[in-house]
Amino acid sequence: MPIFDSGHGPQLTLMCAALLFYASGAFAATPGVTEANYGGRSLIVYLPSRLPAPGARALVVVLHGGMGNAQRIESGQSENGLNMDAVAEKASFIVAYLNGTPVTRRFGADKLGWNAGGGCCGQPAEKNVDDVRYIKSAVEYLAGQYGIDHSRIYGMGHSNGAMMTLRLMCETGIYAAAISISGPLNLESGNCTAARGKRILAIHGAEDANVPIAGGRGTKGISGAVYNSEERSRQNFVNSGASYNLLVMKGADHRLDHIEDAIQQADGLSIAEKAARFFGLPNPSR
Repeated sequence: MPIFDSGHGPQLTLMCAALLFYASGAFAATPGVTEANYGGRSLIVYLPSRLPAPGARALVVVLHGGMGNAQRIESGQSENGLNMDAVAEKASFIVAYLNGTPVTRRFGADKLGWNAGGGCCGQPAEKNVDDVRYIKSAVEYLAGQYGIDHSRIYGMGHSNGAMMTLRLMCETGIYAAAISISGPLNLESGNCTAARGKRILAIHGAEDANVPIAGGRGTKGISGAVYNSEERSRQNFVNSGASYNLLVMKGADHRLDHIEDAIQQADGLSIAEKAARFFGLPNPSR
């Protein structure tokens, strides 16, 4: 299902969406949290109080998990570990929280998901929503709006958002590096030439029963999807010339707060701090 449809093809419709986005003046250069609309979806941007010069700025793109949304991450209602605002303020980078589309008819229009491939997940997969094109377009115009260095754009996500992040790493060149939490690459194809030379950190709870680390259908969760294993995900990326480091968190399940607790115990870092370090952003403790 096309994200935009003007009757004149995808290139024109994406251009129209971008022009409307730019003309709306939705993003003033004011520090703090801003919510706006791009291509029919809301998104949230966090702008720190201090930034490098335009053209030298870094952007971290955050994708929520299935049944989540950007607003819940930003407000601290769920997936708190994905909230990068405090670390971004200290390390002077920009964060964008994007939204998927409704994942199920049963639980309301604010329960969102991504078409991450392999039948995952829900309505976005059933309707074949082109989330790759949507996210790539949104990131390109955010980069133009905020003076982002294209070599300093990074992606991270949890669960369905992790799978979507890895799909973007596999099929596009928009991210310099990515972090996936509790979600492998779920595509059938193992050809990820766009990821050649890129770095990936995969974090997965050893006791995950929603998206098992060994693959297959989980015993918890409602998607019913069959997932690839982390090992297959690793092989796909390594065989394509990427670096794929799998960090297995003992005693942790699928829940992001449990994974964060395990990382805190092991490294003394939050997920946000660990992400900033992996991306090579300035030390947030300075």
